[in-house]
Amino acid sequence: MIELPVDQVRRLVADARQDVQDFLGLAGTWTEQHLPAHAAAVTTALARALDLALAP
Repeated sequence: MIELPVDQVRRLVADARQDVQDFLGLAGTWTEQHLPAHAAAVTTALARALDLALAP
């Protein structure tokens, strides 16, 4: 068993969510460079699969 204070768990979860959001941004950049005709569709599908909103 691992015991963590609630504040630390919240921070870890927020950091993980930010990492996934950052990944989505990098994936969007990659698709624009390598799959320009499909970049929007791929990025939207990835955001949906990760349950994230796309940045405006």
